Amino acid sequence: MLYGTYMGLFWILKFALLPLGLVFSPLALLFLLLTCAVPVIVFLMSRSFGRQCEGDYPFFSALVFAFQIYLFASLLTAVGHYLYFQFLDNGFIYTRVAAQLELVKDEPAMQAQMTQIKHALDVFYELTPIQLAMQLLSQNIFYGILLSLPTALLTMRRKAVGR
Repeated sequence: MLYGTYMGLFWILKFALLPLGLVFSPLALLFLLLTCAVPVIVFLMSRSFGRQCEGDYPFFSALVFAFQIYLFASLLTAVGHYLYFQFLDNGFIYTRVAAQLELVKDEPAMQAQMTQIKHALDVFYELTPIQLAMQLLSQNIFYGILLSLPTALLTMRRKAVGR
């Protein structure tokens, strides 16, 4: 839970860069870089925990540990997402993304996808803050399951037999 809490606080601080990145684009790049760093950080956390297991850190234990980091981080971050969308956003993300879509709507490469993108954006706008938080929670848990598997494979270790 402790590692998941640290990761959840990291995700909340990282999420704060998302709306700021819609105004100042270098922060959007920082948001993407920090998002890509999440599996690396979980790998380092899992490896650190595995070293404390006196040489025996089987696959299942590594899998459960990595998944629990993602699970607890997702739960904490869902609270942050809910608070943001309930009290701070007021349609800010929707209007910024819609304005950016207006800038590129006449691009030939965007013509075919424009109706799908606008429909997806309208569906996003119709969601309540709790629905958004639950959608992001389930998405984070799903990605956590997927990312826990390679993390467990890379961090597991067996105790030397015969000594």
